[in-house]
Amino acid sequence: MRIVVLLALATALAACGGETETATAPPAQATTAAGASAVAGTTLDGEPISLDDFRGKPVFVNVWSSW
Repeated sequence: MRIVVLLALATALAACGGETETATAPPAQATTAAGASAVAGTTLDGEPISLDDFRGKPVFVNVWSSW
């Protein structure tokens, strides 16, 4: 039983050790989108809102869901 545990521990340590040299491509340059699709909806107050209302301003659209 001890041999199995020691073998598993040695394997785990060997997998974690040492850095390997890998050829990586340089990071891609950020690009700016040509334009976004028309998006419209209503605010929590019931007011209409459109993506066009924010033309020329940076907009962050959070599409994350936690359900």
